[in-house]
Amino acid sequence: MENNKEIIINNAIKSHILDINEAGIYIHTQADFIQGAILDLSFAINKKQIKVKGIIQHIKPGVGIEILFLNLLPDDLAYIKNFLSLRSNLAAKESSARKILLVDDSAQQRVAYRNKLIEERFIVTEAQSGTEAFMRLQETKFDLVILDLWIEGIDGFKILHIMKVNPVLKEIPVIILSARSTPDDIKKAMALGATDYLVKMTATPVKLAEKVKEIFSK
Repeated sequence: MENNKEIIINNAIKSHILDINEAGIYIHTQADFIQGAILDLSFAINKKQIKVKGIIQHIKPGVGIEILFLNLLPDDLAYIKNFLSLRSNLAAKESSARKILLVDDSAQQRVAYRNKLIEERFIVTEAQSGTEAFMRLQETKFDLVILDLWIEGIDGFKILHIMKVNPVLKEIPVIILSARSTPDDIKKAMALGATDYLVKMTATPVKLAEKVKEIFSK
């Protein structure tokens, strides 16, 4: 549901589409144009080819060129409106989807858990070490973290501690997913602020997904 990013100007010059709306299009090109120039434009949206004349409204050197449509056909205008509506709805769904950080040093286990979570329509980001997990937490605001304890770099206990003393991260629920089930590990993790503690031997991907949905339902 995305437009082809390529646009052909005057049947010869290939350029790149930055954005599009009902009134016109914003492009990036290496070619030189002057404001007010009339151009022949050809581009595709979902394989539908659109040809239209446009006038250069504004040029921002090194950034892009704003072009207003001049003779857009009613059918093409309707198609663009529908495309914009679908794109807006998709963006709204993606922005409302819960974001989960999955931290585990086993690629095989990450794949199994990730696939089930994605099937349940969660957005999943993976990290294979504590150091990578810390970096991901700085880059993205997650709705939940699934955290193995015994991982390379910064171990899970330290990640949990860092999160719970950080004003921005402390409210994010954390599910510990560990191969170890010693009372000391469970007690320490819960004392540090973990929301729940699951043992890998019994925590199937289905059970993990159910636990995630249970936490989000509260």
